[in-house]
Amino acid sequence: MVKRVWLLAIASLLFLCVLPGNADASEKQFDLVLVHGLTNKHRWSDGFLRALVNEWGSGNVYVIYTNESMQVSKRAIDGKTVTFIGKNDFTAGDDSVEDQARMMAEKIEVLKRDHGLSPQFNIIAHSMGGLVSRQYIYDHPNTVAGLVTLGTPHHGSPLATDFDWISFFIGAEAAMDNLRPEWVEDFNRRCPVEGSPLYDGGKMYTIRGDSDGKIWEWGAMGELFVGWHTLHKKHGTDSDGLVPHGSAVIDGAEHIADFPDYHHLDLVTREEVAKKAAEVLR
Repeated sequence: MVKRVWLLAIASLLFLCVLPGNADASEKQFDLVLVHGLTNKHRWSDGFLRALVNEWGSGNVYVIYTNESMQVSKRAIDGKTVTFIGKNDFTAGDDSVEDQARMMAEKIEVLKRDHGLSPQFNIIAHSMGGLVSRQYIYDHPNTVAGLVTLGTPHHGSPLATDFDWISFFIGAEAAMDNLRPEWVEDFNRRCPVEGSPLYDGGKMYTIRGDSDGKIWEWGAMGELFVGWHTLHKKHGTDSDGLVPHGSAVIDGAEHIADFPDYHHLDLVTREEVAKKAAEVLR
């Protein structure tokens, strides 16, 4: 009789272990969405995407480009599928925060309806994409389970004022205006991190770089070289080359990592950054 009781208990435990919700302890409850920064000049590397798709699994990582294009494509990385929506060019990320959040919302609906994106999901956002994601969270409460920002100017960057004339030539006047410190401080009053309507007690996290060891890095078009020297010499601040050290963090979000000698572009190319972001979104 005792032996039979023990056998039943063991059988019950085995049954619980193979239930769908317990099949894989590392299985992600929420899919992952990536949001790029200003004008999509700094792009996710294959190594960065590989680290994430190996963590989330095939078909659970989605990359959004914030332009009007609704084209969808898929790529295999390490034999696992990553889904992209939008056009991967410099028309992405050149509109205002509000307009980019609207485009983001339209693409998310398509991904949910036709491509299996989970009803709630996590976001990893680079630079201005962090502000866009914060706007999306307020526009769509209880949808985002967690957000990690990489080098996001949560208090703006004085470079947006110093070099506002460049925005005309790159077609990004609205985006650049929304990166000025004055605009972002008003945005922080309207969409504070503290009290953001995340899903089920979700959290925001920040990661920042510090390019002091890479002051001669060029970037996509010289922006890192000019940005670092302007912020250092004119504004007296450390930076990742584009975002001042103090602007990449904000009250209400948990700061999880500094990456010394990683500049703004490194934050979307280095696997170590992807793995650190994934660690807190599990």
